[in-house]
Amino acid sequence: MHDKIGALKYFLKPQNFDKYPLKWNEIFGNKRKIYVEIGFGSGEYMAELAKENPDINFVGFETSLTALYKAQVKFYKNNIKNARVIQGDARLLIRELFSSNSISKLIVNFPCPWPKQRHKERRIFIESFINTLADVLKKGGTIELATDVDWYAQEVYENFKKSEFFEAQEIIENFDRPVKTKYELKWDNEGRNKYLFIAKKIKDNKVKRVLEGVSELPHKSIKNVNIEKLKNLKDKHIKENDISFTINSIYEDIINDRYLLRVVSTDGDFMQQYYISIYKKTKDWLIKLDSTTIPYRTPAVKFTVYKIAELIETF
Repeated sequence: MHDKIGALKYFLKPQNFDKYPLKWNEIFGNKRKIYVEIGFGSGEYMAELAKENPDINFVGFETSLTALYKAQVKFYKNNIKNARVIQGDARLLIRELFSSNSISKLIVNFPCPWPKQRHKERRIFIESFINTLADVLKKGGTIELATDVDWYAQEVYENFKKSEFFEAQEIIENFDRPVKTKYELKWDNEGRNKYLFIAKKIKDNKVKRVLEGVSELPHKSIKNVNIEKLKNLKDKHIKENDISFTINSIYEDIINDRYLLRVVSTDGDFMQQYYISIYKKTKDWLIKLDSTTIPYRTPAVKFTVYKIAELIETF
């Protein structure tokens, strides 16, 4: 049996930080170069790389909690110290959590190619993410894509070939690597074709970030609340420039003079869902982020808290 608490020490929750991009040298306790893997699955590839390369720091992104847990167990059993994992959309979080010229290599192994045309924007290497990589990758840094889908490898090659920031290398068919994913080993045994694409950054880019600098926890105290106005906020959508929020649900605790609002807010392409708590104190009311959810403190989140306070306050 493994130590469950010990295994989970690799999990990083960036929402708990109040300054972005993150200071990875402080997180790892050194200034070693950083490799990032997107969609690491059960973590066997990342665990093996981290074990064989203790002089490199590894950061992995996954959306599945099950995958995150399995990977951390592998890290713990192998006594790996140079790896961290994060839950969330890597295309957005890599832009926000890494400073310019900070990543040496990005690895993506056998991602879903999202074959339907209507799902095209869900594919990883779309133009906006390629532009992000041209910012966060070091000059000479590389991206490495392994896939078993020939048309997808070709599409990614064409996308990078069009970019002024990258040098796209020719696709390598049926490549061989010293470290392989479990699916790669299975497909090798079955004789299935696979494709490796590598691109090298040759020119710097600068992208706009949503999270930069110090971000304080937003809250607002008001003297009195107009309950009718508060209840009428349900389904209300408010937009200002490129930020917006929608209140999907309102929950009421009459006995304790407490309300909970479920909110979805957007900062351009950065979408989050969370709760805002409104409750009566001794002399006033407090509007704040509820502790059950911890969103990134983006301009839209701050705008949401202060705008709700403005809309429900009565004098």
